Amino acid sequence: MQLFELVSPRLFRPLAGPNRAFYAELLLLLWEECRHTADYSISRAEAVSRAEDYFAALAKPLALDADDAGDEAEQPTRDPHLLALGFLLRLRRTGWLEEQPGSYEEEPSLAFVPEVTPLLEALEEILNPRVVTYTGKLYKAWQLLRGIGEEKSPYENVLREVASDLEALNKSLRALNASIGHYIDRLTRNRTPQEVLELFDQYEEKVVAAAYHRFKTSDNLFNYRAYLEEGLDDCEANYLPQLALDYARVERCAPNEAAPAVRALIQKQRDALEEMSGLMKQIDASHIRYRKRAVQRAQFLLLSDRSAQGSVTALLRRYAEEIKTPDQLFEPDDGPVAKRLHLYPVQVFGEKPLYPPAAPRSEVPLRPVETGTLDPEQLQKEQQLLLEYARMAVTEENVALLAQQALAARKQVAASTLADEYPSDFARIIGLHTYSQSPRRDYDIERTGKWVERGGFRFEEFILMPRKEEPHGRNE
Repeated sequence: MQLFELVSPRLFRPLAGPNRAFYAELLLLLWEECRHTADYSISRAEAVSRAEDYFAALAKPLALDADDAGDEAEQPTRDPHLLALGFLLRLRRTGWLEEQPGSYEEEPSLAFVPEVTPLLEALEEILNPRVVTYTGKLYKAWQLLRGIGEEKSPYENVLREVASDLEALNKSLRALNASIGHYIDRLTRNRTPQEVLELFDQYEEKVVAAAYHRFKTSDNLFNYRAYLEEGLDDCEANYLPQLALDYARVERCAPNEAAPAVRALIQKQRDALEEMSGLMKQIDASHIRYRKRAVQRAQFLLLSDRSAQGSVTALLRRYAEEIKTPDQLFEPDDGPVAKRLHLYPVQVFGEKPLYPPAAPRSEVPLRPVETGTLDPEQLQKEQQLLLEYARMAVTEENVALLAQQALAARKQVAASTLADEYPSDFARIIGLHTYSQSPRRDYDIERTGKWVERGGFRFEEFILMPRKEEPHGRNE
């Protein structure tokens, strides 16, 4: 089935004409009013009123677009009422809106055609992208696979759910990887150096800290991949008959077709985990590349006085600082000026100036390097300080060791009590909360909802207790 068998062939004409920006804003304005109604409708009088308010605030003379219905382009006008009626009429003729007749007690209304609502959602997503946090999806998949033996519908409630979560996670990671460069370019294009650095903080807050940081720490694929692959192997080796029966019931297929389909779905999940690992490497590389590009752009703007001579001087200074070897002359340039000025450094500097000059020989032989004696007491202090740094590091192993020490002679203990007993280990105490979802932990925590203050820090009180089940146990 073709697209224009479902929607009007003239659907995209308002968004491609001279008034496309105003049509897009008016569509999103009306969609904001209609998206939560039962039939995506709004009364005709209310739609006209909202359009009039929009054009009155715009205060700009506009000419209505010519349409295929025999209308000709009219002279520009500022009249909000005429503009509102003209724009709404064209949205009806091109298939965005349809008129619903009113009853005795109700007035006529305008409703969005149901087939175009995904397009409106997509336009809204472009303007206001949602921040994906990636939180808990890998942990959820691991928990589902652990309990597949006790599930009455293993395919419908476990395997298909895990497949959907991994697919959604990879889709979000692909979108993040593809948008990093565009996001940085939008933040830094035509900005002052101060604005570049301030807007770069927004990138750190909205993309790195809000979304990707959690996925690289507590929800890291490294923590769950072995368990997920083990669970998928278990599905194929021990639960394939139950999965095939449930697959045949849910997908309404022949029983002999179910087992190969289940095996293919399990293999698809293994491929999804492999793809996720590759995406994470690409995203890490993109973070580094575009962070460097934003700083280079700010540095270039700072060194330039906005004149042609100053720009060229700053550009040559930048190349002179970065190019150290002849091989770098032939590497692709992705710096801040690459899109605007195509400069081939080898033609400007030449190859010979880049070779290091030969050091003049001296008749005096080189003197041996003099090294002073190390103070044993100072060396012992430095070594002790390094050991203390290693012991206080907030790693999963150090946090597990603290939990083992705290629960050695008691069944449970409050975090505030630990802060009193271990005043120098406050970071590791908070680390108990950070690693509380790790599959390798030997403890559990229970929040109390109360807030306490210790050592100048205020945090939510929690109770530390031994883990109720083995960290690597599996439900039979």
